[in-house]
Amino acid sequence: MKLFYLIVLVAGLYTAPAYCQSKASTSDVYYFSKASVTVCNYSTKEVVSTHVFNDVAALEELKELPYPVQPVFLSARIMNNVLILCKLWNNDKDYSVQENGHLIVPPGISDDELATSDFSGGNFIDHDIFSRPFQLSPLYTLEINGNKATFTFPTIYANGLYDFTLEGKFVIELIKDEPQ
Repeated sequence: MKLFYLIVLVAGLYTAPAYCQSKASTSDVYYFSKASVTVCNYSTKEVVSTHVFNDVAALEELKELPYPVQPVFLSARIMNNVLILCKLWNNDKDYSVQENGHLIVPPGISDDELATSDFSGGNFIDHDIFSRPFQLSPLYTLEINGNKATFTFPTIYANGLYDFTLEGKFVIELIKDEPQ
């Protein structure tokens, strides 16, 4: 009987860490809730425009704004506060995310292609700039608060409609998929 308890103890010592690690490495799935774009004069900080997109259908208006193309997450899988997978509204495709949540990689890109190429922001000649790996801004932030994930993408840019530099902030809010 002592041998039985010894076997159970040893088995527990080997399996408990693996179980704990798998539980600690779980990821959560979040779905689009709303987004907003705020544009300011970079020098004066005066707000030039603000747009709120309360649902996926309203995102069509984003295409008409004088704002740089941004990845819009319809869904996101987040593990340990890092984006690991996403589905983009821009083209309705699924992506893996590498480099600690900063490189969106479309399916079909090999590790060799990633290692030998420079994907610093996409190719704007392509109709779909997300058809190649897309580097997210190093300034973007992800904040998890309760069941809400908030992605904030700040950007400084120019647009021919304005004779001053613009500062934009694109914010996407996603809500966690709760188990039923």
